[in-house]
Amino acid sequence: MHIAIATPDRPGETSGNEVTATRWGSYLIAEGHRVDLIDVFPDGRMTKMVAPDLLIVLHARRCAIAARWWRANRGDTPMIVALAGTDLYSDLPEDADARWTIDQADALVVLQEAGVARLASFDPTLGDKAQVIHQSVRGQLPPRTKLSAGQGFRVVVLSHLREVKDPLMSARASRLLPHDSSVVVHHAGEPHDNEWGERASDESEANPRYWWYGPLTHRESLELLSSATVLACTSLLEGGANVVSEAIAMGVPVVGTLIEGNTGLLGEDYPGLVPVRDDQALADLLYRLEKEPDLLAELQDRIDSRVDLTRPEVEQAAWAELVSRFGADH
Repeated sequence: MHIAIATPDRPGETSGNEVTATRWGSYLIAEGHRVDLIDVFPDGRMTKMVAPDLLIVLHARRCAIAARWWRANRGDTPMIVALAGTDLYSDLPEDADARWTIDQADALVVLQEAGVARLASFDPTLGDKAQVIHQSVRGQLPPRTKLSAGQGFRVVVLSHLREVKDPLMSARASRLLPHDSSVVVHHAGEPHDNEWGERASDESEANPRYWWYGPLTHRESLELLSSATVLACTSLLEGGANVVSEAIAMGVPVVGTLIEGNTGLLGEDYPGLVPVRDDQALADLLYRLEKEPDLLAELQDRIDSRVDLTRPEVEQAAWAELVSRFGADH
């Protein structure tokens, strides 16, 4: 089949959406399909499409223009819509563009189990159209660096600096730790604008427990993650963060906010999550993990039990099966 994948373009920044679309495209090419990646820009422009057999839309609201073009020009030709975190937990159900896109979809993809229930809460028929395809992690991963007792407790944050990520929550929490704590936060990410850059720089200068590295390459980010005692994902909302999947694949315990994007990947009763924006709760959790080896070991066991979700062959097989439903006989 000739398949187009439409994804939002964020000029000057490599986004999680772009990484995801590229990975999906490679899996579909490996299955024998021809794949075009279609950029959808904030001003409404998009890369030209030449009559593919199937459209995969990544982000219902931000790629609504691609979905509308598809229905206007390709009629009932199949369209799969993969939902981002802002679709599920911010835009829906009120945003008209997002709702129109998912209503027009022949199938919906969510990145973790809680997303299906979220859709069904809006409309049971949406839950019926949805399936979970977990994000995999490809390539050679760096081995974990086991820290000695004297090297401290390393919290790694891999997050661009923008409001929805609440990227400085771990830094704020680190200020609340007792003096005998060895926790240090290591944060890599690109600021959304100059103001975010200044905030991160100021925090790094004022807070001895917080190091900001600025933007790193993906490989450099994985190297940093390999040195982590824990990864922190403190977003206000997520559809299913790539970095959490990477942490699972590498066997790095995760702490973060109690949002469906995290519980859907880590489990409803995962003990490493705290309420959104509750800096004190995160500080308390980090201190307990530092001082209570059994609690850290429990997080490690939970992470290790979910590693199969991140295997590339599992994600590739799921996409191959879904796309096969819309082949020549559809």
